[in-house]
Amino acid sequence: MKYRRAEVSDFLAIAALDREAWGQNRNATYIPDGEHVWRIWVEHALVFCAVADDARIAGAILAFPGLDDIYCLHKVFVDPALRGQGCGRALFSLLLDEIDKAPRPCFLTVDPQNEAALKLYEKWGFSERKMVKGYYRDAEDRFVLTRPSINK
Repeated sequence: MKYRRAEVSDFLAIAALDREAWGQNRNATYIPDGEHVWRIWVEHALVFCAVADDARIAGAILAFPGLDDIYCLHKVFVDPALRGQGCGRALFSLLLDEIDKAPRPCFLTVDPQNEAALKLYEKWGFSERKMVKGYYRDAEDRFVLTRPSINK
């Protein structure tokens, strides 16, 4: 597996993998992000990807800067067949190292029922936790987790 900053030519493959990964979400009936926004993110945000030995996109992670000098970690996903092999860990490391160069804090949102994700995010330093009821829709509560800026 190789890891690198995503290129504009990757956006369709990343969007397709996002759509596949989103299908396993508890609220999968809602529309995932589409090709148009992935095209913009790959060029104007922090997007790193994992590239398998057969040259296909195997995972991606995305953060974009907000107006309040904070990054939003919006997406991280890995091909279901390749999970558990350290791909997500490598993507997190690349992204957070880049954010730490700024240095700026970073936040993300997560389904409060997703215990595995909560444990993972806490390992990466997302320690501040705030519950927001109805974050997306009435029945979609979220935790907002924040990782303070880290000077390296």
